[in-house]
Amino acid sequence: MMKRFKPILLLIFALFTGFFFHGCKAIKELVAPDEKLSSAEMTLMELHNNQANFEWLSARFSGNVVWEGNSQSIAGTLRMRQDSAIFVSIAPVLGIEVARALITRDSVKLINRFESTYYVGDLKILASMFNADVDFFMLQALFTGNDFPHFRTDQFELISDQRLITLESKNRTRKAGGGQALQQTINVDPSNMRIRTNVIEHKLSGNALRADYRKYESIEGRLLPVDLMLMFADSSNSTSTLEMALSRTTLNVPQNMQFSVPPRYTPIRLTD
Repeated sequence: MMKRFKPILLLIFALFTGFFFHGCKAIKELVAPDEKLSSAEMTLMELHNNQANFEWLSARFSGNVVWEGNSQSIAGTLRMRQDSAIFVSIAPVLGIEVARALITRDSVKLINRFESTYYVGDLKILASMFNADVDFFMLQALFTGNDFPHFRTDQFELISDQRLITLESKNRTRKAGGGQALQQTINVDPSNMRIRTNVIEHKLSGNALRADYRKYESIEGRLLPVDLMLMFADSSNSTSTLEMALSRTTLNVPQNMQFSVPPRYTPIRLTD
């Protein structure tokens, strides 16, 4: 893979890369659940009831990527159409776009304007690149601080302690079956029933992810993350991090997600 493309890919596929933070332990700081949170399934139901739902989302972002020991500042635009598409444009210098991505349920499209290259393919390339069973709905949920909507909710254990609510599953699977199971720990803030941390490990590959949602804001009556950090590691304990601050977030305003490749651009293989 071309060297300068890697930091761009870490942002665009931040929630895919390695997709599980090796050795991350959940923070078990929980309140004793009240009556309505007396079981893991009821807690998840309450969590889902408080998740942010929308048709369209648009936000500016800024932050920092650390990849292979190198740090790079990032900025750009994130747009989403729920359950349909995720659009990312990176424009860190004077508003000049350097990369663009469009991710749908079954396709990935990338443009690297640094090197006049592009990639178009299906989501299988992500499993091949990062040795992880990932999909569009996982990426969408992690950007918005939501739970994975297409995974079962009856495979968790509820753990209580002092400040947060902890849900643990050693073998969480998809509702429709298929794919690989996750080992997952979700810490929920009882004050707003939103995810504070989400720790996921892939047993077969040893890859792992920890997502920390450090701040939520109410946007048009919906609580959405505006400050998040993602930490990644593979089975060799090589780690990467992504920090993102979101601003100027708007909801339910139709967005332009245009993606066209200039004729002079050259296709690439991301495994190069």
